[in-house]
Amino acid sequence: EQNGKSGFINTKGEMVIPCIYDYALGFSEGLAPVKQNDKWGFINTKGEVVVPCIYDDAQSFSEDLARVEQNGKEGYVNTKGEVVVPCIYDNTWWFSEGFARVEQNEKWGFINTKGEVVVPCIYDGAKNFSECLAPVEQNGKSGFINTQGEVVVPCIYDGAMNFSEGLAHVEQNDKWG
Repeated sequence: EQNGKSGFINTKGEMVIPCIYDYALGFSEGLAPVKQNDKWGFINTKGEVVVPCIYDDAQSFSEDLARVEQNGKEGYVNTKGEVVVPCIYDNTWWFSEGFARVEQNEKWGFINTKGEVVVPCIYDGAKNFSECLAPVEQNGKSGFINTQGEVVVPCIYDGAMNFSEGLAHVEQNDKWG
């Protein structure tokens, strides 16, 4: 940062991208979200604008897609700046294992990297996929679905975390196991 503006230096401390942005996030998949004149876009490592600063908010890329916001709704753009998922969701999350959780009308579901709905927005809560399973919540209870949206573990737990190495933390009667 210099004079209230953000830019980028290389590992030698040399200015590579001048401090012309109101704010900048780190690079991910070769692009960095930058804010200019109260709007967000993306630049490449040469400082070239890849996605114009037209969004109300923008987040880093994951699996070649980045979350963007316009007029209070969220969607996704690819690394070429093409809109893959229009800004129609109330809330979105990063992609994990080819899926992202999305919220519409206070319910959560999942889309794939093509923007196709793979799990309709029917859950009260959801976490990202891990080891091909995602924790979901309905009526205050948690369970797990697979990538086809099929219930693998019914919503019988008071809480559930993501799988790691074949196991997931679950809560029942104020105890975790």
